[in-house]
Amino acid sequence: MLRRRLGFTLIELLVVIAIIAILVGLLLPAVQKVRQAAARASSQNNLKQLGLALHAFESATGSLPGMKAAGAANATSFGYSVHAQLLPYIEQEPLGKQIDTTQPLFVGVFPTASFQLNPAVAPAAATVLKTFLCPGDAQPPLFTINSGGGTHAGTSYVVNLGSGLAGAGAAAPNGYDTRFPSDGMFFYGPGLKFGDITDGTSNTLFLSQCLLGLNVNQTKPFAELTPDERRRQTGSLSGRGLFTGPGGANPGYGASPPIGAADYQTATSWRGNRGGSWIWANASVNGFTAALPPNSPEPDATAHGIGFLSARSTFAGGVNVCLGDGSVRFVRDAIALPAWRALATRAGGETVGGSDY
Repeated sequence: MLRRRLGFTLIELLVVIAIIAILVGLLLPAVQKVRQAAARASSQNNLKQLGLALHAFESATGSLPGMKAAGAANATSFGYSVHAQLLPYIEQEPLGKQIDTTQPLFVGVFPTASFQLNPAVAPAAATVLKTFLCPGDAQPPLFTINSGGGTHAGTSYVVNLGSGLAGAGAAAPNGYDTRFPSDGMFFYGPGLKFGDITDGTSNTLFLSQCLLGLNVNQTKPFAELTPDERRRQTGSLSGRGLFTGPGGANPGYGASPPIGAADYQTATSWRGNRGGSWIWANASVNGFTAALPPNSPEPDATAHGIGFLSARSTFAGGVNVCLGDGSVRFVRDAIALPAWRALATRAGGETVGGSDY
């Protein structure tokens, strides 16, 4: 009598495994594309909420938030951020009530050992908020390397500081020194009004994205940075002071000597706190300029918190932005640089059409 075969041969099993592997290989890119599309849509929704919150804030207070709490003085980056001031308008009123913006965010004397995050706001500062984070960036959102120590929850969304074009000097139009009113939407000091946007709200950037830093400070030359480090870390340039001009600190714009677009090549110190705090009004942490295009291959580089701060994302080909009218767009990396810079100015008089981006 013939015996009935009860199993598969080794060759048959290998064929089946090979077929499954091929199918997985074909499906995986499609799954990744779906995931990225979902993350991009979620990120756009976060920006939409922040844009609506800015409108609600302006309607309630008569002006947009500055990069510090209302009434605080200019020329310092140790106050409360735009993000912190928007909490009641993004359904985070209980958290907002934990923050008294009339009290200092930091206590002690900078840069001595006494300088630290105010213990009264430390719990709020460490609170991770989904609305402030892009789901496409898997980098951990808690940071421990900011000035003053403590733990800060990060943000993927950065406010528009302007075109970033000006250099140092009292006669130069200020582009990136946020101690003074920039040609963008946010700086240290009183907030702007919608009436200040003569280019039109639909042609003016309010917010975009950044990649979270690596929460570590590094000392090594630019040539030794990995591709991911070049995108996430910020070069800290040495040998520069703050330009003060003939009349002292005001008027005076920028670092002295001025920062060049290629100066990152000489940097040996790299900060890892980009996006490293949603509560702290620090331009180099949660602001951006349009001096470089979206997802620029050149890394960010600053001195005294002033310099080149690009919009970046994990999404292939561009970044999400929120415009002044509350609309959210995806701006391609290939956008013409003059058009990108024009979108960053509020009153530059440039003509920007939808086809430009």
